[in-house]
Amino acid sequence: MNSMPEHPEQLLRVPANGGLDPQLCLAVLAAHAIPGIDEQRGEEHRRPVRIGGRNVVVALRFTDDAVLLRSVDSDLTAADRSLLTVLVRHWFALDVDLEPINAQLLGDPTLAPLVTKRPRLRPVGYPAPFEAAATTVLGQQVSLAAMRTFAGRLVSGWAGPPIAGWHLFPDPGVVAGVAEDELRAAVGLTHARTRTLLAVAEAFARTASQPRTNPGDFPLTRDELLAIRGIGPWSADYLDVRARLDPDAFTAGDLVLRRALGGVTAQEAAGRAEAWRPYRGHALFHLWSEEAYAKD
Repeated sequence: MNSMPEHPEQLLRVPANGGLDPQLCLAVLAAHAIPGIDEQRGEEHRRPVRIGGRNVVVALRFTDDAVLLRSVDSDLTAADRSLLTVLVRHWFALDVDLEPINAQLLGDPTLAPLVTKRPRLRPVGYPAPFEAAATTVLGQQVSLAAMRTFAGRLVSGWAGPPIAGWHLFPDPGVVAGVAEDELRAAVGLTHARTRTLLAVAEAFARTASQPRTNPGDFPLTRDELLAIRGIGPWSADYLDVRARLDPDAFTAGDLVLRRALGGVTAQEAAGRAEAWRPYRGHALFHLWSEEAYAKD
């Protein structure tokens, strides 16, 4: 059933530079879906996003060459459409030219069959940088299912009033103001992880007044992240891959990556990845997709 609007002028189409893998986009969004925020209905993914100082619930569909978007709860103004276009282009890396990336990765015997299977694969990021950072902390050393559970508890406790029945991820200033013991008990975190989450929220709250042309722009540098106790190289690398969409970022110690490469050590994974430069981030997404996301 097609749930796109009857009036074409309400549909926003954002084209991809060289194609898009619809099923993989849906699979990644589903794997990281947060209770109370994300919902998939068949081929459509719904969730709220914040643009230009207001919140909009969007429905996303994917074709072989574009992201199709409509607002669920309100009409889109010209300014809304412009901001959403910028956000979606970053969120799904739509401006990236896949041709040189695929040409490079096809030269590797491990990656060649994956690139052949998914030539339109693009990294999938996040629509909001604090959500990316907070869920990365919540996902440290636990499964994706556990991360979703923790994130759902955080949303349930501190997301604020719903928008047309949908919750936006909690504001960093709100999270930063929660007492440590209250946050730990409600979400179910360790003391150390609770302190890390609070420190990340405080760091993001301090950037709230910084102007950003793209709501998906990540406001903290890598060094600023690493200065936070509990944020180590894996978390910083992961955010380089998933939030900044750095094409050459790489998480050598990632357990899914190491399993996909046959159970190698982090050092061995780093050595293997030298041949994938400057597209190690894309190579990583191919391996993640085969190991954890794809259903085929």
